Amino acid sequence: MSGLLTNASKAPKSPVPAHVPPGLVFDFNVYEPVTPGTDVFEAMYDLKKVAPPVFWSPYNGGHWYVPDGELAREVFTDQETFSSQTLMLPREFNPPKGQGFTPIHMDQPEHAVYRNLLLNQLSRKTVIQMLPHMRRFTIDLIERLKPLGRCDFTSEVAYPLPTETFIYLVKLPEQYHEPIKWRIADLHVIEADKARLFAEILEILAPFVDDRLANPGDDTITWLSQQQIDGKPLAVHHIHSIVALLLIAGLGTIADTYGCIFRWLADNPEQRQWIRDNPAHMNGVVNELIRRFPVIMGGTLRLCVKDKQVGDAPVKNDDIILATPASMNFDPEAYPDPLAVVFDRPIVHNGSFGHGPHRCAGAALSRSLLGIMIEEWLNRIPDFHVSKEKPAVQEAGVNVSYEELILEW
Repeated sequence: MSGLLTNASKAPKSPVPAHVPPGLVFDFNVYEPVTPGTDVFEAMYDLKKVAPPVFWSPYNGGHWYVPDGELAREVFTDQETFSSQTLMLPREFNPPKGQGFTPIHMDQPEHAVYRNLLLNQLSRKTVIQMLPHMRRFTIDLIERLKPLGRCDFTSEVAYPLPTETFIYLVKLPEQYHEPIKWRIADLHVIEADKARLFAEILEILAPFVDDRLANPGDDTITWLSQQQIDGKPLAVHHIHSIVALLLIAGLGTIADTYGCIFRWLADNPEQRQWIRDNPAHMNGVVNELIRRFPVIMGGTLRLCVKDKQVGDAPVKNDDIILATPASMNFDPEAYPDPLAVVFDRPIVHNGSFGHGPHRCAGAALSRSLLGIMIEEWLNRIPDFHVSKEKPAVQEAGVNVSYEELILEW
């Protein structure tokens, strides 16, 4: 075992509902998965070996948890049974029904309509148009850091790159940057009131979005204002919501993924050299690293809206159920020896981008940005390591993250 923490959490437990079989109650808290100093991803794989394929966790208000990869895919695919209106654990920190973000808090068929708009805007054509700018930004960023011999990768690289991506998409003025940055960071704090933070982010961005709607330009907001659904322009509140969602997705999950991947690269010089020696295989490198580091822990919750048997679990209406990307990405049936990094491994179901109707619309953009970062970093700083004076401390929350990741070269 690699630090998997069971029967040791100090968090309060909730009563187990009568419909939950005693044999399916398992003492595991997703926000305290490991003893401090041990690897969260290894623990997620270890959980598969000791827990039932579906079990009831008494923590965070009580919920079903799905370690099994196939059952996780079933939950993500069945949107008629498992609603996305409740995404964050615990459930009380979610926006009220109808007040969540467009389209991630929506269900079918409404969800598909708005998601298709995002797919269009974040299409391959858009990505290709953005890449020269993002490559220049990435190179300039690395060149500024290179003479210093060290950096905090989290604050100086992992967050600036997706921030610049969002700024480029919507042409966000600088005065909005600071007020939203700490709120984005707080979304990944377990005890933070997510509904309040969502509302504050929308409020902060509202004047900017309204101004852009009144003064169109060459950006995503203008493009959204020109789209129609059922012959009518998008409602302004949906445009506000989509813009905030793009920001949250860019500054949170992407940045945390970069941090986990570059921590691994820092510890594996032979694999770094292989990547440099095989530039034609960058797509495989990126896909495998994203699979191996599925950072989302508590943000893929679903609300059951009608009774459904999931494996041995009698999931009832109004139960909440958590299936994580790690459930799918560490499925040994799909990926033999799933903790190993195998750059030529076929990637069938990369749960890091979700699965089913809610698969991430920005997956192509995320993969491209990561490929650019790895390529340009290794070309300029091929040899680097984690600081011995400040070891990297992995944190488990809504995402797996590093508050600080000091790299030296």
